[in-house]
Amino acid sequence: MKLQEKVLMVTGAASGIGRAAAVICAGYGAKVVAVDLNEEGVNETVEQIRSAGGEAIAVKADTTNRKQIAEAVDAGIKTFGKINCLFNNAGIVKSSFLIDCDDELYDRIMTVNAKGAYIVATEVAKHMKEIGEGRIINTSSISALKEESTNGFYCMSKSAVLMMTHILALELSQYGVTSVAICPGHINTSLLRNSFIERGAAEGKSVDEFYAEMEGTIPMGRLAEPEEIGEFVAFLCDDRSAYISGNGILMAGGKVME
Repeated sequence: MKLQEKVLMVTGAASGIGRAAAVICAGYGAKVVAVDLNEEGVNETVEQIRSAGGEAIAVKADTTNRKQIAEAVDAGIKTFGKINCLFNNAGIVKSSFLIDCDDELYDRIMTVNAKGAYIVATEVAKHMKEIGEGRIINTSSISALKEESTNGFYCMSKSAVLMMTHILALELSQYGVTSVAICPGHINTSLLRNSFIERGAAEGKSVDEFYAEMEGTIPMGRLAEPEEIGEFVAFLCDDRSAYISGNGILMAGGKVME
């Protein structure tokens, strides 16, 4: 991948898929604006990039706070001159049967996963429209396409992200800005493990039993590693992917096929 002319903003950059994407894209030459509410974690991501010879800055920001995200965008522009790629990745999951959940949990998950993604995408898109180029890459999920018991609010929130991706592509393509959603399956992260602990408990199963059950639903027979998603993010930032827009792209080992 050739990313030397790319400035990539990554939300949820303190760990998991976000960190992997930030480090991998920096390795291909991108300058990285790493954003997360976890200040210690995002600083570690930036140190990892810099120690490998890359360029990056860390910004502590809450994706649900438009003022903080606007300031993060400004910091990236002031440091690197522009932001022409976005990996809009921050999100949370909390699992339970739908009828056992409450309004407070619904508000929390929808605010972070849907509203937060919307705030980040629109703040960065304003700048991309001005400069006449940009790649918006949103993290959706197979949960946007396939219902999951004990994971209802997450499914609903990621469906919203997928639809937002379509609308952004429709509205922004004329300005040279593309919009794509990655729909990962089961990725080997702490977020997934915590989800499996909760979902397994709701169904009376241990986390190991639930892992084995979920792996059994994947034709490839394994979970993906965060770095596999990170490599695909790098491809979507590369100019060779410039004609891809409006898609929700599955990375699920065959678990969901469309």
